[in-house]
Amino acid sequence: MIHTIRPGLNRIEVPLPRSPLKAINSYVLTTGKRSLVIDTGMRRPECEEALRAGLEELAVDLSTTNFFITHLHADHMGLVSELATETSRVYFNRPDGELIDSGIQEPGQFYGPVIARARRGGFSGAEIDAALRGHPGLKYSPATYPAYDYVDDGDELEIGDYRFVVVATPGHTPGHLCLYEPDKKILLSGDHVLGDITPNITMWRENDDSLGDYLESLDKVAKLDVELVLPGHRTSFADCRGRIAELKEHHRHRLDEVLEILTGWRGTAYQVASKMTWDIVAKSWEDFPVVQKWFAVSEAAAHLFYLERRGKIVFEERDGLLLYSAA
Repeated sequence: MIHTIRPGLNRIEVPLPRSPLKAINSYVLTTGKRSLVIDTGMRRPECEEALRAGLEELAVDLSTTNFFITHLHADHMGLVSELATETSRVYFNRPDGELIDSGIQEPGQFYGPVIARARRGGFSGAEIDAALRGHPGLKYSPATYPAYDYVDDGDELEIGDYRFVVVATPGHTPGHLCLYEPDKKILLSGDHVLGDITPNITMWRENDDSLGDYLESLDKVAKLDVELVLPGHRTSFADCRGRIAELKEHHRHRLDEVLEILTGWRGTAYQVASKMTWDIVAKSWEDFPVVQKWFAVSEAAAHLFYLERRGKIVFEERDGLLLYSAA
């Protein structure tokens, strides 16, 4: 489904089958000598068919098309290698690119620590195996990765009548990027600011303060003069600062909830997550799909790390598990 947002700026809704997200928004700029596609969908037939059909309807020639990928998640970059041609440039961020490259060159450097953290967080070996087998990021990422054209905070991309400024917004991933058009006051926000769902915040590397980074990035974006937000999922919206205030309040509530859970009690990230409130249809924690448990525990871990770094809680390691308690 194609929606024309402004002249030369279009949105293709790419379905994400069996995903709670339902779809991803791929934005296509067609006003310059070269088109620009922003995010692509997962590497699966349903996504590719929808995106190619939309690009054909917009008369996009892939031989004169560049790509901008907001971050490393499979729903945003899974198809980039299927669509990019020898003449395409793929704009990407260095922190996410280095994470991907570490997994390609030395898989143990990336997956080994992730699995080790999951075990220390309280996951059983069987749940880890099941989560990794079902994880969409592993199943639907690019089969091969293109050469990246790294862009940094403050870089500019001109596409016809549009002049976008790259805005580094780490948190959802270590190198997440947004695009801001200051003259038209448009923000392409990727998964940094979403209108009616909250981005998953997880730890990617040892000692990453992902939540702290995310909250700082929200403050950074709140300073921009934005009249239209074009997010990676769901519908566009106007009140960027209002939504940022809601997201910050959500995480304040989450942090308070974790502190309350740990009052007079201690437990692993897995156990803390099991006591937190989640917006998912399930009768109990035991009924959570294992992949959703993976995301929930990862988010709990990011909040625990944030609190521990700021002296609100402490942890000890016992029998290979990290146990958290109030300071």
